[in-house]
Amino acid sequence: MDSGLEKIIFNHENSLLESAKPLPKFSYNSYSVSNLRGGIGKSTLTFNLAYLMASCKSTLVADLCAQGNLTDGLNHVGDDLSVNIYDAIQPRLLGPAFGDIPDDVSYLISGKNDEFKGIKASYFIPSSPGLFSFASSLYQQLQIASTQANSEQKVRNILLTIKAILDKECELKKCDLRLLDCSPFYTGATHLAWCASDALIIPVRVDEHSIKSLELTLEMLGNPNSDFNQWLKRGGDMKPPKVVAIVMTMVGARSNVKKTKDRASLSFIERAYSVANKYAHLFDKNPEDAFAITDDFTSSGRISGALGIPIPKLQIGKSYTIEPKKRLEVYEANKKYRRELEYLTSLL
Repeated sequence: MDSGLEKIIFNHENSLLESAKPLPKFSYNSYSVSNLRGGIGKSTLTFNLAYLMASCKSTLVADLCAQGNLTDGLNHVGDDLSVNIYDAIQPRLLGPAFGDIPDDVSYLISGKNDEFKGIKASYFIPSSPGLFSFASSLYQQLQIASTQANSEQKVRNILLTIKAILDKECELKKCDLRLLDCSPFYTGATHLAWCASDALIIPVRVDEHSIKSLELTLEMLGNPNSDFNQWLKRGGDMKPPKVVAIVMTMVGARSNVKKTKDRASLSFIERAYSVANKYAHLFDKNPEDAFAITDDFTSSGRISGALGIPIPKLQIGKSYTIEPKKRLEVYEANKKYRRELEYLTSLL
């Protein structure tokens, strides 16, 4: 291959062939979906990844974004959820004044969303609006811990707050994998999610702001002087997660010429690769082999997000009502979307 871009396109085109059978390896136990920018299709992507992961192994999904879009998709029946991630974080971080540490904070996904029936029993921990104000409490506790005796262990314990919650819940529910949906803001729960994860999945929309956010994310991971790495050092030289996948989202339609995409999308993919290549040491494979391309899912994405139906389960040719007087049809391209998601899962 003459360039990283050519290899990325080659891998993508091969993954769409009828003969392609990408198999997930799951080299890690814990994955976070994270980029420091909103509006890139992150929660829809995480929802569909949750389904594909749960098709293979029992998975614990945690919604760490205060907006709770992933929670809404998994809890499609709209039940009131009496416990959430913040209920588990507060007593661990702030002590018994905020109650006892709960033993059971997750819900069976198939009990709240019928589309998850018939696969591996998997669970989710709901989001909470309390995460909006969580950052101030977290950094206050970290600053206090860093000035006390045995500060290294105390800082480490705080940084591993979410990991401890997931460890306990996975043991209780016998889950093999963990998938965390992060906020587009680093401070607070996203910081702790990175500490709880073995690997990051970074969605990048084909636009200028997303490329800058990718660079900001990789800089935060790779710069020894970043806030993230400084706290890892204070916690006893803890290791950052590896980058396992870069997911280019909302890529424009390809032309009729094979292996040709619209020029704007190609330009952004090439720029994303250039940024990734500067931080190649953060990846667990050659950066070009960590790229997955996903089209603009159009009606399939809107239906999946609105009705809590994974894209692989949408029926081609069927129309779905997503709001009063609004019906959308699933087109033949849904086969391609499914293959793109399966290829992404195979990179994990």
